[in-house]
Order: sequence, then C-alpha cells, then structure tokens
Amino acid sequence: MKEDIERVVLQSVESIGKKINMTGLPVEVEVSIPKRKEFGDFSINTAMILAKKMGKNPRQVAELIIENLPGERDALFRKVEIAGAGFINFFVKEEAIVSKLAEITRLGEEFGTSNVGNGLSVLVEFVSANPTGYLHMGHARNAVVGDTVANVLSASGYKVTREFYINDAGRQMELLGESVFARYRGLFGEAAEIPEDGYKGEYVREIASEIRGLKGDSLLRGERDEALAFSREFAREKLLGFIGKDLGEIGIHFDVWYSETENIHGSGSGGKLGEIKKRLAEKGALEEREGALWFAGTGYGDTQDWVLVKSDGSPTYFLSDIAYHADKLERGFESLINVWGADHHGHVSRLKAALRALGFDDSRLGVVLIQFVRLMRKGEEVSMSKRSGSYVTMRDVVNEVGADVMRFFLLMRSSESHLDFDLDLAKKESSENPVYYIQYAYARIKSLFRKAGEEGVPESDSPLHLLSQPEEVDLVKKLLLYPDIVEDSAESLAPHKIAYYLLEVASDFHTYYNKSRIVVDDLALSGARLYLVRCVQTVLSNGLKLLGISAPERM
Repeated sequence: MKEDIERVVLQSVESIGKKINMTGLPVEVEVSIPKRKEFGDFSINTAMILAKKMGKNPRQVAELIIENLPGERDALFRKVEIAGAGFINFFVKEEAIVSKLAEITRLGEEFGTSNVGNGLSVLVEFVSANPTGYLHMGHARNAVVGDTVANVLSASGYKVTREFYINDAGRQMELLGESVFARYRGLFGEAAEIPEDGYKGEYVREIASEIRGLKGDSLLRGERDEALAFSREFAREKLLGFIGKDLGEIGIHFDVWYSETENIHGSGSGGKLGEIKKRLAEKGALEEREGALWFAGTGYGDTQDWVLVKSDGSPTYFLSDIAYHADKLERGFESLINVWGADHHGHVSRLKAALRALGFDDSRLGVVLIQFVRLMRKGEEVSMSKRSGSYVTMRDVVNEVGADVMRFFLLMRSSESHLDFDLDLAKKESSENPVYYIQYAYARIKSLFRKAGEEGVPESDSPLHLLSQPEEVDLVKKLLLYPDIVEDSAESLAPHKIAYYLLEVASDFHTYYNKSRIVVDDLALSGARLYLVRCVQTVLSNGLKLLGISAPERM
C-alpha cells in the first residue's frame, strides 16, 4: 500500500508541475502510519516539503495534490483528507487492503526479503569469547543477537560473513595453562596451587584428567615451560570445541574462526602488530612517553590518548584490536558490524579514531552493544554454577528451557536494555510464555488446515472481498507491515523489533480465531478466511526463521 500511495502522489505532483509550468519539483514521498486510527491508514508530509518551492501555503499544496491524484484513487481510498499544517491522510478501502494478500502468497518464503543491501559485503563479528571456559549468559545474548542481526542483514540483500575472533593471546590464556597444569600436578599428589586469578571450575580438573590419560606423568618430567604450553594449547582446543558445540545447539555457526595468536601476533617483525605500529608512526599518530608508546587519539577525534605498547615492551589489547580491524577492512569487507558487551562502550570511539588515523572511513564500523543478563528464579537472581566455578553457563540454561526459548527470551528486549531472564516463565507452556504463544499460533493454523482438508474445504483467493470484519482487515494490515519491520531491523541492527512484531501478529490471530470461526457453512467465506490464515502462517514462519526459532506443526 505504501508503494501504491507513493506512486499516485508522484503522479499527482508531476501533473501539478506541468499545469503550473514548474517541472522537476523536488519530491520526497515518505509514507508513515499514523499512531491513531482517526488519522487514517497512512499519512504523508509531501505538501510541506513542496510548499516553499511553490511559494504556497502547505494546506493549499495538499489540496492540489489531492485534486490531481490519478483516477485509481477511487479504487484505493475511501477518503483522503488534509490534517494539521498540511499532512495528507489516506483512508484505504478494505478491498484494496485485503487484495494485497496475493503478494504474500506469491512471494511465500521470500516475503519480507529485499535487496536494500545491494550485495554489500558485511563482516559480523560476535561472541569472540576467550577460550578459557564455558559460555555464560552474557555470551549467549551476544551470540543470539549477533546471529539474528546476520540473518536479518542476509534477508535484506547484504552479503554476510559471520566471524568468531578467538582471543587466544595474552595473560588470560597463560592463566588457563597454569590452572590446568596445577590440576594435572595435583592428580599425581603434588602440591600445586591455581593462581589467585586463575580458573577454578570443575572443567579445569576434567581437562587435566584428559591430559593425564593422554600423557601419563610425562609433563612432570619435562621442561615446565613446555608443560605449560601443552596444557594451554590442549585446553584451548578443548574449550573451543565446547564453545562451538554449545553454539551449534542453539543454531549458531560461523564462517570464520579467526585466531588472534595465529593471524595478529604471527611471526617475523612482530607480525601485524609491528606493521600497524609502523603505519601509525608514518602518519604521525604515535608518541613515546615514560618508556611507553602511545596512540595520539586526541589528534583524531577521541577524548584522550591511549597506550599501545607498555613500558615493559608488551603490547596492549588495543594495539591487537587496531591490527585486527585494519585486517578486516583489508580483507575486502565493505562494512563491519561488531557485537560487543556494554562494558566496551568506551572502546568504540578510540577504535574509530585509530581507523581514521590509518586512513580508513570509520563509518564503515558499526557496533551493537549488549547489556547484561540476569537469570531469575522465583524472583531471585541465580548466580552460581559449580561446574563453571563462578557463573551459570549457557549450556545449563539451554538444557533447562530449550534452544527456542533461549533465543526468543534473549531477543525480547533491545540489546541496549538490561534483561531479566525469567526461568520460571521460560518453562511455562501457556500463553504467558511469549515464544509458546507465537509457536502455538503457528501450530493452531496447521491444525486448522488439517481439519479443512478432512472436510474438503479449500482455501481460495477469489472471494477476498468477503474479508470485511474489522479484525480481518486489521490482521491483513499487520501482515503487510512485515517487510518494513525486517528492513527497519536491518537498518537499525535491532532484531528485537521482529520479536515484538511476531507477538503482535500472534495476538491479532488468536483474537481473530477466538472471535470468528474459520471453517463455516459458507464455502466461499471459508475459502477466503483460510487464505488469510495461510498468509498469517507464512509471515509467522518467515519471522521465526529469521529469529532462528522453530515453527512446530503440533503442540
């Protein structure tokens, strides 16, 4: 309908231009949906945009636009009126609205997809956890949001690559090796304390036990540095396997697993870190102070300068991150999306400043910030897990509530908002549980078609004018919004908007179902209602697929 309105308004403006000998009028037809029904189905502010150019009052221009609408206006609109300073409100005929259901049927699984991305190559980097333990619920929210953002961008015509950046360099990995080796020594009766800031979960003991089964006591008889390196690398591979498996359980897979140690630190002249330092120095973006090397961030739009190499000669994480993001862009990606924890908020501006210093367009980097998740049971926070050592793992929650519930609950609010994950609600099989509510709508439709098939009642698009009840027309309007919702979600990197929308569709459908029988004695009316319900099924299926959630046929 928006496209129809845009088309007839453009025709009207062209006609006006010819009549007043003012061709090439600047036209911007932005069709919006009024918040209040009394203002119509759609509204435009085109008259206010044209008024200055034409030297007329906006309401006068609005009158001209309405007068010059082409003849098909009578088939499309019940009423067109002027409101306020010059808004034009369109009241669409019910027949014109319900006729658009044919577009949903024609496109099927493709309904809601578009080519707004025009094939732009996008690298979506998310999760990127240190391989030092199991994923926790913060990682889970990052994973689900990142994966759904990638789904929505793909559906919107972008060429998407999913990447997991393996943070396998630095002190955290050393602590992992020390922790595992200490547990390994303990298995042979040796006194060995895990470092105070090391890893103490049960999984560390299990990994140490596997090493004992593989190596016996040989690590005790060799060089300590070699034993620590083996413990670290064995644990790294083991934990990466756990991470990949746990993510796979909720339908998340990566195109690229990118190792910091292998690709950034590398060998020879300091790897990419040495190269980045050289390039920043050539740009005059580095300064030496008190034995450390600093990035002059204030010269590139940031609020302060930052240490890249500490006085002891060790690189900071920031230097690695600059090298990583330069590498992303130099691999040919036209746009970068990072999904980060909210605690990385301050890191965004300094990274953009560093990219500017290297000569990149920093607008190519977009960041989605993820706020914290609290697990709640009986109104109280759940905070401990013996297996992990200090937190509830993502695996624990998936095992308790299932992948579908996990994904939907983590998408129910904007990623910028804190999220309370209610375990009691998540396990309810009732309309109180939002994912159950949506899936039940889909399953109920499948049941309807089984019943209609048994009774020999077919769906049909020939009598769609029979869909005249207010709740039927409102349901059609809601379905037709789906492509706009997907496009908006892609543009704003906000997949929770699709979750909200599906809840509204399910609610409208349940209301309609409870008020009106779908299969009735009137065969034509039954056919039209089944056609409508089939379109609801298509939209629910397409939306759930984007969220990575199943659409069960029976519940």
